[in-house]
Amino acid sequence: MSTPLGQVSVRDILDIALVAFLIYQGYLLVAGTRAVNVVRGILVFAGVWVAAQLLNLTTLGYLLGRAGTVGIFALIVLFQPELRAALERVGRPRGAGAGAGGAALQDLARAMERLAERKTGALIAIERRTPLGEYAATGVPLDALVSVPFLEALFARNAPLHDGGVIVQGSRVIAAGCLFPLQSSDGTYRRYGTRHRAAIGLSELTDAVVLVVSEERGSMRLALGGRLGPDLNGTELREQLRALVYDRLPDLEGAAPTAPEAR
Repeated sequence: MSTPLGQVSVRDILDIALVAFLIYQGYLLVAGTRAVNVVRGILVFAGVWVAAQLLNLTTLGYLLGRAGTVGIFALIVLFQPELRAALERVGRPRGAGAGAGGAALQDLARAMERLAERKTGALIAIERRTPLGEYAATGVPLDALVSVPFLEALFARNAPLHDGGVIVQGSRVIAAGCLFPLQSSDGTYRRYGTRHRAAIGLSELTDAVVLVVSEERGSMRLALGGRLGPDLNGTELREQLRALVYDRLPDLEGAAPTAPEAR
């Protein structure tokens, strides 16, 4: 039975509030990704289809309806990585995750500094709530305590595992020589080298904090949430690691995209 105008029940208010909440959460999932433009296109498409129905434009409405059915499957295939990342964020435990200890973070920061001083490229992913097991499986399995000499040895020039990524879980290195998914070469980061694009790519699909050292400039940066932060000095790096991993805060301060650099 329909509710008379002017008599809105608690159930109606709850219904509207839940729908608004779901729409808002859906927006948060796609905000800042290439899917935003696609959503806008879908809204325009839906608007034209509704207009065709209201104006009784039979042929146009039929064609748009058929195109919409095929388009749904095409979008699922095209945006499979984004859909996977979105579902992963939905199912990600809010309070779980083993953060690295303070001593391990100090060693990570010191190793990054020493590698940057020598302009030795490095790529390190610190696991937070999203498991990185599938990426660890692409490299050499390890079970070693995080230490400055060990990380320096892994990324030493001409070392067998130099070009791959290292995955840190808690205070231990669980794999080295790993392959991380590359961020697409278009857009803001198209001029970045493979190491930086791998850092951005992994941070797009997981909540990992990814550290990267540039071979060309000897700069240290963090990637988080598909964004690459600015150059950091040793003190800033320690503060960021403490906030993002040890204290497990959700965001990376000052991580707005900057001018692209070469590897």
